[in-house]
Amino acid sequence: MAGIYLLALFPALLLEVYGVPEAHTLLHRQRRYNSGKFEEMLKDNLERECIEETCNMEEAREVFENDEKTVDGVLDGDQCQPPPCQNGGICEDGISTYVCWCKPDFSGKNCEIEVTKQCSVNNGGCSHFCAVEGEYPVCHCAAGYRLKPDKRSCEPIGQRLCAQIQTQLNVRSVRSNPSVEGDGLEDSLVSEMPKEKKTLLWGSPTLPSIQEKNMTNVRIVGGDEVKPGEIPWQSDGFLEAQTFCGGSLLSELWVITAAHCLADPHINTVNFFVRLGEHDLNKDEGPERDHTVAEQHIHHMYDPKLPYNHDIALLKLTSPVELSNERRPICLGPKDFTETIMRESTGSVVSGWGNIRFLGYQATKLQKLQVPYVERPQCKQSSKDHITRFMFCAGYRDEMKDSCQGDSGGPHATSYDGTWFLTGIVSWGEECAVSGKYGIYTRVSRYYPWISQKTGIQISN
Repeated sequence: MAGIYLLALFPALLLEVYGVPEAHTLLHRQRRYNSGKFEEMLKDNLERECIEETCNMEEAREVFENDEKTVDGVLDGDQCQPPPCQNGGICEDGISTYVCWCKPDFSGKNCEIEVTKQCSVNNGGCSHFCAVEGEYPVCHCAAGYRLKPDKRSCEPIGQRLCAQIQTQLNVRSVRSNPSVEGDGLEDSLVSEMPKEKKTLLWGSPTLPSIQEKNMTNVRIVGGDEVKPGEIPWQSDGFLEAQTFCGGSLLSELWVITAAHCLADPHINTVNFFVRLGEHDLNKDEGPERDHTVAEQHIHHMYDPKLPYNHDIALLKLTSPVELSNERRPICLGPKDFTETIMRESTGSVVSGWGNIRFLGYQATKLQKLQVPYVERPQCKQSSKDHITRFMFCAGYRDEMKDSCQGDSGGPHATSYDGTWFLTGIVSWGEECAVSGKYGIYTRVSRYYPWISQKTGIQISN
């Protein structure tokens, strides 16, 4: 121990006995480049000129042969020494910084991130949701599913799974890079109310007691008839034996719909009911089940005076739905996941018993229509009415295909890897299938925390 102590004091003792120049004559390293030969015979070398000797700017420039590089090298130093780049990355020195040029499979400042192990690539290999935990992606499943042993695929838990259907909707399924990252708050649901609408809109439901000559409750213009059991999450709201709005089954006890469907004072939990398993309004085909409503939950930021912002509501049923092939919930996904599949789908599906044309007859059999997502700038330009960030457009600019009156509250559904997720709620539009106009939908991704908090529907680990 005494030897170590003396060794630690040795440099200090040298400085006390000798001055700095004399001390350096005793403590110095072997010169590697200054061998005593004529320097003019040797290639310029920075270590010889400026480390083994005291150099000036002129001598340093002999090494770099460039003014900018001389200043950078002498005053700033080489940021690539020691090499900071990992996994075979190539370092490029800069002024007080550096850039790593990474190989294709790596990213990050120092090429430290293996790209193939991130949610941004192929959804991290997950069949439902992906979240980065630590340095690696972790897969999660929708309610009613659990992870298989491969920790990537999801399998149903018993019969309580969502969005598994017997027939196949003829829609291409999304398979890209959605994730669960960034989900948390409702993205600050600051009230962003649309201006008072002066155009003829079809958003208002048609109720038996308030029939209006210029408003009817019909929908899905240019769509196709749905096969029984093809859209088992579709619900239908009835008031005094007449259908007035659609909805989607989220679980055995919860239905989601548009808030404006419930805004009329004639509607309360006593005088209307929800029907599941419906296909033909004019026939009793067997799978239909009627459920009374125990609770209504209209979003707290919904304003009936400006009825299409935050146009979302939840209905808690008095008794649980008996699930079957014709009555099954649609899945819910977290914000980022839902937003991504909505945007990247080649065509989501809307459905309902709405009018088959504006102010036309109501469909008696459930109709469906595949609608593409419309980018926000194009969406906003299509309407003089205010389209908030809690809405989105879908549909066709110049084709006679659209949702219409009577489809309000119904689902905008998107398939991801064979599972169907709720991505929107039919909300409003300017007439139906008008050139240059689109259907407007409630952006479900913005409300996932609210829905989850009210219903208890959670992601499965």
